[in-house]
Amino acid sequence: MAKAPPAIAIRNSLIHGLTYLLLALVRILPEQAAYGIGRNLALLAWWTMPNWRRNCDKNMRLFFRNDPLGQPEAAAQRRDFARRAAINLGYTVIEFMRLGLLEKEKGLAMIVEDDGSTVMREAMEEARRRGTGVIALSMHYGNWEAIGAFISSNIGTLYAVGKQQSDDFFTNLAFPWRSKYGIKNIYSGPKANAGILRALAEGSILGLLADQNGGRAGTFAPFAGIMSSTPAGPGALALRTGCPLVLCYCDRIGPGRLRFKARLAFEINEAAGLPEDKDAALVEVLTRMNRVLEQVIRDDPSQWLWGPKRWKTRPPGEPSLY
Repeated sequence: MAKAPPAIAIRNSLIHGLTYLLLALVRILPEQAAYGIGRNLALLAWWTMPNWRRNCDKNMRLFFRNDPLGQPEAAAQRRDFARRAAINLGYTVIEFMRLGLLEKEKGLAMIVEDDGSTVMREAMEEARRRGTGVIALSMHYGNWEAIGAFISSNIGTLYAVGKQQSDDFFTNLAFPWRSKYGIKNIYSGPKANAGILRALAEGSILGLLADQNGGRAGTFAPFAGIMSSTPAGPGALALRTGCPLVLCYCDRIGPGRLRFKARLAFEINEAAGLPEDKDAALVEVLTRMNRVLEQVIRDDPSQWLWGPKRWKTRPPGEPSLY
């Protein structure tokens, strides 16, 4: 790997030092004090990152453009939702560190309610009758790091597809934590397809994130009524293997108190009514998937990650929305 420029190296060293300090505090402080640090760090970042605040407001205006929340007079309400979403992210960071640092049983004890295992097990039974596995879709909502830990420990073998970070520090930190809970990591890239298909062929659960911008490699499908570059992998795999798509997420009841939920997002059956054209069928699957994601976000907008530019990639010829 190429050596980072001096400015980037200095920045990374500061971030690594802060991470080690935060890990030490999470290890030694009482639980609620650790969550207080997460909340305060999130609010500090919120007030010192004006571009993030602008992105949050723009994304909410786009998502809710046909609702009262998207109108000019709702600016204060949008700001409150976005600030609470930042706090949710701060809690998620602390909870992820606790998942890594605590004994496995204590880490899993953060999930205090289970409203999704039945949905997942029913989907797995149906998938195995077809000789395939299940795709567990996840999204940046509530605590997305706890999902895999819960599934692997309570439901079945989970293979999580994730990319190596540009800074190996965080890859080397996070991946062993996930492995502790039985999650099997598949690095995204040219060799990922073989591992993905093998996991589904053996009847396992494949974890894929599905809620953010898919970039130029994505497929355009409606999301909140706007044509959006959507990660095509879940839909393409469902069409190729017949595996069902189940949205799995952990919504937040409070700091360190989570609830596991699952909703069937798509299942190929006689009533699916998909177009015969493959490209059109893919768009239809992704459209239905996005619709389920939208429903969850509307349940509580304060738990979704609003800062990234979800609609950054536009269809050819369309102007930027940012």
